[in-house]
Amino acid sequence: MNRKKHSRTLEMIAGFLAVVFLCSFFPFKLLFADESKNTEDVRQESTDQPGNPVEGLLDPSPSGLIEPNANGYLVYDALSDTMLIGKDYESQMEPASITQIMTVLLALENLQLSDKITFKPSMYETIPRDFVRIGFEEGEIVTVEECLYSCILKSANDACMALAIEMAGSEKSFVDLMNKRAMELGCTHTHFSNPYGKSDYDHYSTCHDLALILKEALNHPTYISIATSLSYTMEPTNKYNDKRILNNGNRYISSPQLAYEYYIGGKTGYTEGLGYTIIAGAEKEGKRLVGVMMRASDAEKRYSEMMELLEYCFSKYTTTKIEDSEFADPEKTTISQIQSALEGTDLRIDSINITSLKYYSVPLSLTDSGYSTVVDLSKVTISPQLSEQTVVVPVDRVFSNETRYRIGYISIQIVNSTVKEDTKKDTKDASTFSIVNMIIVSFVGLLLLFLTVFAISLFIKMTRKRKLRKNHRNPTVL
Repeated sequence: MNRKKHSRTLEMIAGFLAVVFLCSFFPFKLLFADESKNTEDVRQESTDQPGNPVEGLLDPSPSGLIEPNANGYLVYDALSDTMLIGKDYESQMEPASITQIMTVLLALENLQLSDKITFKPSMYETIPRDFVRIGFEEGEIVTVEECLYSCILKSANDACMALAIEMAGSEKSFVDLMNKRAMELGCTHTHFSNPYGKSDYDHYSTCHDLALILKEALNHPTYISIATSLSYTMEPTNKYNDKRILNNGNRYISSPQLAYEYYIGGKTGYTEGLGYTIIAGAEKEGKRLVGVMMRASDAEKRYSEMMELLEYCFSKYTTTKIEDSEFADPEKTTISQIQSALEGTDLRIDSINITSLKYYSVPLSLTDSGYSTVVDLSKVTISPQLSEQTVVVPVDRVFSNETRYRIGYISIQIVNSTVKEDTKKDTKDASTFSIVNMIIVSFVGLLLLFLTVFAISLFIKMTRKRKLRKNHRNPTVL
């Protein structure tokens, strides 16, 4: 009986040691937690970021300009991201076949021109009968490039659907891609429900959002090359034996009376009962503008009125590139004044970062009298108690009539030299302490491992002995 008790006691000890080993690292991790995280790291940040020089329109009341006969319009500077002139440019309206610019943009971003597309019924069977199409057949093989020319020159809805389904597998999946990309471009009042512009209550956009989409498309030279082509010839396919001649339907290219030499790409559209739409990009003397008109009343007049809007903005406003060298004097002034303010303290400048606009637009009349580039230090506050802080100093251009445009910021990180050195020392000490912790934990872990192996071996030995005793039988005496 005593032997049984002794055996069970040894088994309990062995089990206890095994449990202790498995749990050993958890308490040690808590005991030797890294205390270096308690170091103070407080920053004084500014949420200001350079953006458009003005909010809304640069010129809300343009003089000498006849207002176009449309429900909404906008002329947008694509370099400076500035809305120059417009009306109801955030009102949601049906974009009609201007929609196809988004489909074309996604194709340029996700497909190769030489990729081949095999037509399936899903690429044309849901398109209304009276909508423009090339007439591609089931099983006909065409290239992405041929579909792009069909969309841009002829507004062919079957070619547009083919690109969409080729990219996403279905119209619904492609619509999700359209809306996702629109959000990425900053289109906050747009929702697409189809790839080509079919009228639908859930299919809408604004002049501003459409300008953002065309701006991105114009960053692709292929788009500009196709949009400004007079015509394109499609070679025979496996299902069509003749060549197809695609003439550009945009009158800025095809019509001598309405030809516009600065046109670099765009689209027109029509929705029954809601009128005509037009969007056009133009480039002149290093400036790039995008014009949008929605719900215009006349098909031909929209071309002449859009041209007038673009030419007005080319002549009345200027877009200037901001060179890095222009920040040299403001930076010197800022550093000099901040260093003077830090004299007699433990604070010092640790780093300097400049953020600026690439371009900005202003009325041309302002530039006649010149401007100065100044920094505004009036709202800068420096706290001697903080170990680290960042002050953000605005940089403005100020014209002779006191008109002021914000063109960038100078961000200066300031540190407390004493706290910085103490922090480095604490970090070093914490690092040394961590190494000691690791050595102790490793030693204890190895010790527990040894004891556990011993306990398990003892447990197995005791188990075997017990089995032998259980199976042992004394001989029967007859």
